[in-house]
Amino acid sequence: MTDFFAKENYTQEDIQGLIDSSVEESLYLDFKASGSLAKQDGKKKEISKDVSAFANSDGGIIVYGITEENHVASSLSYIDGSTFTKEWLEHVINSNIQRRVPDLRIHPVRFDNDIVKSVYIVKIPQSLNAPHMASDHKFYKRYNFESVPMEEYEVRVTYNRKQRTKLIIEQPSYRQGSEYSSDGVIQNIDYLLRFQAKNIGSHVEERFKIEVSLPKALHEDYRARKNVIQDHIVREEDQIVVFSVPNEVPIFQNELTTVAEANITIKNLRPASNLKVKTRLYYSNGYEEEEFDLADILKYKNKPIREGKWF
Repeated sequence: MTDFFAKENYTQEDIQGLIDSSVEESLYLDFKASGSLAKQDGKKKEISKDVSAFANSDGGIIVYGITEENHVASSLSYIDGSTFTKEWLEHVINSNIQRRVPDLRIHPVRFDNDIVKSVYIVKIPQSLNAPHMASDHKFYKRYNFESVPMEEYEVRVTYNRKQRTKLIIEQPSYRQGSEYSSDGVIQNIDYLLRFQAKNIGSHVEERFKIEVSLPKALHEDYRARKNVIQDHIVREEDQIVVFSVPNEVPIFQNELTTVAEANITIKNLRPASNLKVKTRLYYSNGYEEEEFDLADILKYKNKPIREGKWF
């Protein structure tokens, strides 16, 4: 299902796959039969209620054109796209929800290229402009399989969302350093790893730190190395060295910055060797965790070191 949420374009095979796999509705996915799109005010109110609930929660997808049974996708329920166009649906959403939901996307899928056999995928992001009010002047959220009214305190909390920061960990970048060979065979290669964070929120983050867990095999002489990470050893765990590096300057909106660097050495490693690095990024609104396999990231002569063909 993760792939379905990540897609930018959809095909009829993607839609049919939801039915064939008996995909269940959730906090992030809702199925609506064709009758959900109609020109009566009551139907428009339901559209505004369902879309605003996703925007006020964590975002998600509504598929208009699938019938569900016991919250499981069961059959296609085509929408006549010549009567209920993408533009009509977009207008209903925008004119019945206050404030307008930013970055909402509607993807029409025409089965067999027939406009009367349409399905609409409505992708709704979590909104920093929340809370959004439906046409009945109520605020809704997602709860289990439903859109339900928000409590007063939930509305207040959602108003503060725009002031929250959101940091993510990017894949490490690197620069190759010296290489050492014996009898024409590469033995060791040095790399400088850069661990980066990005602020995808709407507020400046003043305080954060990154924790990096490196295999000792990559960093055996870490105590003598001259690099940013050396002064931040916090503990050793079996074959792992853990570093914790605090930030020195704030990270601004949409800024990508290097938060730690580490010199490592690849020593005659084979593809089966452990090259996994764990990272945890702490900041004022929580933390993020990522694990990276350096065998898939690091390259030598444009070949991933996992292939091991240059040893």
